[in-house]
Amino acid sequence: MDNLAIRTATTTDAPELSALIQRAVRVTNSPDYAPAIIELICSNFTSEKVIEKMAERDMFAATYDNTIVGTISLGQGKLHSLFVEPRLQRQGIGAGLVRHLEKHAAAAGLAVLWLSSSITARPFYEGFGYLLHKFEERRDGSTYLMSKNLIG
Repeated sequence: MDNLAIRTATTTDAPELSALIQRAVRVTNSPDYAPAIIELICSNFTSEKVIEKMAERDMFAATYDNTIVGTISLGQGKLHSLFVEPRLQRQGIGAGLVRHLEKHAAAAGLAVLWLSSSITARPFYEGFGYLLHKFEERRDGSTYLMSKNLIG
């Protein structure tokens, strides 16, 4: 996507990031998770909780025409919270965010990048070379533990 920029997210972005994440979860993940799980996931991404996550992680925002269209973060050696505006998915935004985060993680000295993928996103991450380690049964939405070597 032309004119896509990726920058460090700020606390003033929190309301826009929260709204984007909740839209993405409700639209994109609803085929794979029960409505109660969808709402539980959304409750973990209020503006206040996004700000809390920013204090613990390196969070990035992808912008297009000054509008946030995606987000991703790195914390404790893990890729977290990759979300893209539903109407703009499959246009390279998620791929750009993953590449950006992998470079950021490698520059921070990480040799391996871990993630807990939603059921929905597993094929996306496998396309980037992430390997499945195990299925994680979770109360707040089951995931797949995956990793990728960043060196070599």
